[in-house]
Amino acid sequence: MDTGETEQLHAGALPRMVGGRYVVQAPLGEGGMASVHRAHDSVLGRTVAVKMLHAELARDRSFRERFRREAQAVAALSHPNIVAVHDSGEDSGDAGVVQFIVMEYVQGRSLPELVRDAASEGGTIGLDRALEITASVLDALACSHRQGLVHRDIKPANVMVTDDGTVKVMDFGIARALESEATSMTRTGTVLGTPLYLSPEQALGKPADARSDIYSVGCMLFELATGTLPFTGESTMSVLYQHVQEAPPIPSSVNPSLPPAVDVIVARALSKDPAERYPDAKAMADAIRRITAGQASTRQLPPHEPPTVTADQARTRQLPPQEPPTTADIRITMSPRWGVNDPRLRRTGRVALVYSLLVWGFAFAGLCVGAFVLLPEITSGSSHDAGSRTPDPRATGALSGCSPSSWSVPSFTGMSPAEARSCAEIAGLKLEENSTLGRKQDKDTVVAQEPAAYQSAKSGSTLKIWVSKGGDPRAVGDLANCEVEESHGKIFNPTFKGMTAAKARVCADIAHLKLVEAGTVQDKRTPAGQVAKQEPGPETITAGSTVKVWVSSGGDPRATGTLSDCDSDATSDKPDAPHFVYMTVADARACADIAHLKLEEHTVPGETWDAGKVVKQEPESFAAVEPGSTVKIWISSGKP
Repeated sequence: MDTGETEQLHAGALPRMVGGRYVVQAPLGEGGMASVHRAHDSVLGRTVAVKMLHAELARDRSFRERFRREAQAVAALSHPNIVAVHDSGEDSGDAGVVQFIVMEYVQGRSLPELVRDAASEGGTIGLDRALEITASVLDALACSHRQGLVHRDIKPANVMVTDDGTVKVMDFGIARALESEATSMTRTGTVLGTPLYLSPEQALGKPADARSDIYSVGCMLFELATGTLPFTGESTMSVLYQHVQEAPPIPSSVNPSLPPAVDVIVARALSKDPAERYPDAKAMADAIRRITAGQASTRQLPPHEPPTVTADQARTRQLPPQEPPTTADIRITMSPRWGVNDPRLRRTGRVALVYSLLVWGFAFAGLCVGAFVLLPEITSGSSHDAGSRTPDPRATGALSGCSPSSWSVPSFTGMSPAEARSCAEIAGLKLEENSTLGRKQDKDTVVAQEPAAYQSAKSGSTLKIWVSKGGDPRAVGDLANCEVEESHGKIFNPTFKGMTAAKARVCADIAHLKLVEAGTVQDKRTPAGQVAKQEPGPETITAGSTVKVWVSSGGDPRATGTLSDCDSDATSDKPDAPHFVYMTVADARACADIAHLKLEEHTVPGETWDAGKVVKQEPESFAAVEPGSTVKIWISSGKP
């Protein structure tokens, strides 16, 4: 290494102190508003992630206000599937004031990385994993929505999967409290978010709500299940037009291995009208978990006809427009980082006419096919269905979707047993009632049914429903997620990581699981006495199963101060290599011993380095290394 190379390494790699305590170590990623860096908290001796607003945006007061609101809003959220915020503030930098947020450091991989790896092997991440990840994202959104916070930018890049399989949602940078729509930060016609996952109402510049996040989750689930996006195009405007105007493809037409139930879930989530989507994130998560629990129907409505539409809604539904949206319909001011301002949709009258003819042609063909298929059923049932055309006066309110239908089973979920019986009577069906485990808020309500809602069923047939017996009174606070719903003998295994051994046993008892403490494990990221690892992880398992947990014995007591990042993560097969650069030889040797690594020392002259300081290492810091492997370091001998 020559002197010039030494000077460049020294000048470019020096850590920067943020907020007087956070030593920036390495970049982790960059987004539209900010960059994220791995850092060391010199006060608490832990690794954190520091998010800093881009300098060019920091000069804009509205962006600074949005960034400040992110810190306040996300700091109030506490959920295992949401990246925690530890601190926030301002600091001065070369370009002026720098605003930053300090978040928990997530040891894992981003969702796009998992998708790319699967695609490189010629497939997808697998339906079970895709559904688990999507349900976890919805759990996080359900928490934020309860706090009145809409994420507004759900996409795979904002989802991390930790080494133990926990899903973490991050980057609430453009989230906005529901009640703040009228504040000075509201910009009519401004589109915030990522075009590939943007809801139609956001593309049209309309206010976003919790159902906008559900649409984005639908796009993400489509991508995870098929390996492709529902809408793509050569330009941002082309993609936004499709979100507003065109029906998404059927997922199983892209990936034939997908069950029909996935088609239905995606179709409902991607409905153009927010009222036709799932009413909240929990409802969509429950629908997904019914698939993983084996409750998915084998025959569902096609995605272009959302299953939540009632007969009255069908009669009043608007037909597809005869003209594509004009620039008056879609007013868009893109984010400065997109570099597009007020784009135009340009279509000639001839293209519009062809478009209109195609729409009406497909509609007419669909009506003809439908009439051909349903004519025998209508003819055979005309004698006994004639009297059913008079609406039942009870079919109002919660029972409005119970009117008789020759093709669709009503949704009983959320009803009381009495309401379910009345609904079945109105629909001309019979009920078989069963009881099941449930949550305290679901006591004495229907939590599952078979056949599933919107599946075909003949008049007079019998349906099964499961009524919740309520939850365990101990399931409060951090034990709230231990209360699980049983579906066909299956439950979703709670997350025990981070609990004390005693609390984990209570959680397992609430979930009706057997807990086995398999031993202890050294883990610097989990305090001593807390669960560091579990098998199986958070996934669908058989009720009453045995779950193994390993309790952390804590980290190496020497791993403090300068050596705080030297303690390897014993739960990882390939922990990160420590950052030896800038350490003294003595510290480097102690660090390697703590990390269970070997050192191979070399000496080099250095004009700007103090003698005895490490100036270079191989592998580089934060690279994955095998425990017991050798790391090469180069030590400055000072001026030659």
